[in-house]
Order: sequence, then structure tokens, then C-alpha cells
Amino acid sequence: MQLVQHRRNGLIARRIISGDLPVRGYWAFAVLAVCAAGPPAAAAPERVEPKALSELASLFGPDAYPPAAASMREQGMVVAALAIDAQGVVTGCHIVTSSKSTSLDAATCRIITGRKTSFSPARDAVGKPVAGSYDLKVRWVLPEAPLSPLQNAGQKLTLLLSNKAAIKRCEVRNLPANVAVDATTLCAGFREMVATMFGGDPAVSPPGDVELIVLIDRIIGKATPLSGPMPEGMTVFQDTGSEFVVQPDGTRTACTPVSTLVDASTDDADVKETDLCEGTERFAKHQGAPVNVQDRVRIAYRLVGK
Repeated sequence: MQLVQHRRNGLIARRIISGDLPVRGYWAFAVLAVCAAGPPAAAAPERVEPKALSELASLFGPDAYPPAAASMREQGMVVAALAIDAQGVVTGCHIVTSSKSTSLDAATCRIITGRKTSFSPARDAVGKPVAGSYDLKVRWVLPEAPLSPLQNAGQKLTLLLSNKAAIKRCEVRNLPANVAVDATTLCAGFREMVATMFGGDPAVSPPGDVELIVLIDRIIGKATPLSGPMPEGMTVFQDTGSEFVVQPDGTRTACTPVSTLVDASTDDADVKETDLCEGTERFAKHQGAPVNVQDRVRIAYRLVGK
């Protein structure tokens, strides 16, 4: 009986080699061989890096755009390396590639580190949550500015500084409604300007109380400036602005910077640095011919006491 079985197996082998075995029989033999070899070895588990739980681009929309960067017309790509702890919380942010804008780089880290549950944590080879890292790429694109109304506008800032350059009074009014608005940041900037004018050290300058007045106007056509004339007794040391034409479609054309230095002690280079023609402001459409517009900023001071 064993001899017969061996002869039969040998016959099958010879028929496989010679190609005489029917196709159905060949596949049955092949399946038996595979089953005898056992299932393939399972792949070794791998570490999983942190993943964002939501669309991160929504965190960096127009509402999040830093005002300083918007005013300077700054935009660009920021690449930041994030440290993510085992709970999925961002614990660190390091700028790898700068946008060349300090405001945009700082805003990127400030916004993402302010989120508590933006990521699922990394997991090790056995599935345990562990600390990890994430490469964040944010492309900051300047939001489209709202269309400016083609109408007269004005502002008047009044700032009173003590002889130690401390702010004693700060007021900004929008005209013609004469509505007072918050001016803390604006007055702080002019405080530094006055200190520089009187020696550069706010601790010892100016020599007495100083009143500073800034008149800002947008003049349509030949209208009279809403801020009015500069009060008597003030020393005007800067009168700058621009003149341009607004076309019926709202575009600004033929812009020319205008700078008039009244105080010879003012550095001409400082005035030229403020070019009001560099912006891309657009206006609401209007009917009729192009309109002439003038933007004007006048700054003056007077010593109140010593």
C-alpha cells in the first residue's frame, strides 16, 4: 500500500513537471503549499506623530491678521516647529522659517499656543500617548481692505506731557462728529517723538510741560480741512501728506507725496521715510469725473512751562 502511494506521488510530481496535470489540480496543490507555509508575518507597529484635529487655516484668517503687519502691508509664509505633549497640547513654538515680519511670526506662535485641544498626541509603537512634534506652515495673505468712502474726514490729537515726558492728558477726536476715540497707543508713540526732540531721554526731557497737537485731514476737492487751523502759539515742525486722484472705478492714481518742513531742526530724512503713496487704498465707486484728494498731517508743539 505504501508503495502504491509513493508511486502515485511520484506520478503527480512528474505530471506537474511535464505540464500534464489539469489546471484545477495545480491550483489545489498550490493552495495546500501556501497553507502549509502559514500566514505572512504581521508588520511591526510604528510610532504615530501628532495630527491636527481641525482645519488650522481657519485660525489664521483675516480677523487674526496682526494690525501692525496690516498697516505695514506685510505678508508671507511662516514655518514653525511645534512641541505637542502627551495630551495634545502645544507646549512650544519655534520659528523655523520667518516671514521676515516680526508681527506675523509672533502672531503665528501666539495663536497656535493659545489653543488647548488642536491636536491628537503622538503615540509610540504600543499605542501609548507620548510627546511629539508638528511642522506648522502658515501663509499670511493680506486681507482685502474695505473700500474707503470718498468724503472729507479729520482727526485732532491733543497731548500734554509733563517735564518728565509723562502723559498728563491725551485726547483724540474724530471730525466732523467730534467723537472722542481711544488713543492710548497713538499718544504713546508721540510721547517718544517729543522726548527725542528734546534730547532723547524721557526721564529728563522735555524741559517743561509740552502741548502737542496733531491735525489729520482728508480733503476732497477744494473743501476746507475739518480739523481747522492750527491754534496760535504753536510751532509747526512737520506738514506732510499726499495728493492723488480717485477715478470713477475707485482706484487711486497720480499720487504725489508732499512734505513741508517748517522747523529747520527736523531731519528731512525722517519725513521722507513716511511716504503716504505706498499704500494700495481703494475707494467706493462714484459717478462723474475723477476727484482730486489730499491727505495732510500737521504736527505742532508749544512749551507750557519750565
